[in-house]
Amino acid sequence: MCFCFRKFNYRKPLIIKPMDKKIFILAIVLFCACTNANKPLTDTDKDKIVGEAKVLISSIIQTCEKPDPEKLKSLYLNSPDFISLVGGVYADYEQSLKNVDGYFANVISQTSTVKGEKYIVLDATTVLYIANSRWEVKLKNDSIVVLDPLGMQFLLKKMDNQWKVLSWTEQSK
Repeated sequence: MCFCFRKFNYRKPLIIKPMDKKIFILAIVLFCACTNANKPLTDTDKDKIVGEAKVLISSIIQTCEKPDPEKLKSLYLNSPDFISLVGGVYADYEQSLKNVDGYFANVISQTSTVKGEKYIVLDATTVLYIANSRWEVKLKNDSIVVLDPLGMQFLLKKMDNQWKVLSWTEQSK
C-alpha cells in the first residue's frame, strides 16, 4: 500500500478522500490506456496495407481502361468528406458520380502507363497514393486524346474492412 505525506511531514499521512480516490483511479486508467494508443506500424503491417491498397488502385485503373462507370463509382466512399479535384474543379460525392457518367459517355477505351508511383501509409486505415502516368483516351468521335503527364493522387480509406476512395485529384499539363 502506498502512503502519501503532506509537506514532507513524514509523521502525518495524507488522507485521500473518496472523491480523490476516484479521480486518482481514473487518471491511472487513462494513463495506461493512452500509452498503447498510437503504436507505430511495423514494416510488415505497412507492406500488408500497401498490398491491400494496390488491389484497389489496380481495380480503378482497369475500370477506367475498359470503361465501367458503375464499377468505378462503387469504389468511391459515400461520405460527406468525399471530394474530387479534376483540372482545378472540385466536386462532392454526388457531383463526382455525375461527372463520371458524363465523362464515360464519350469514351470508348483508355490505355494507361504508370511511370512512377508511391504509396504512403498514414495509418492502418488510410493510404495516400501518388502517381505520374500517361493516358491515351479513345473517344466515341474517333479522336484520341493523350494526357502526358497526368498526375494522380488518391486518398484511400478502409471502412468496414473494405478499401474505398475518399478523395482523388488528377491534373494534366
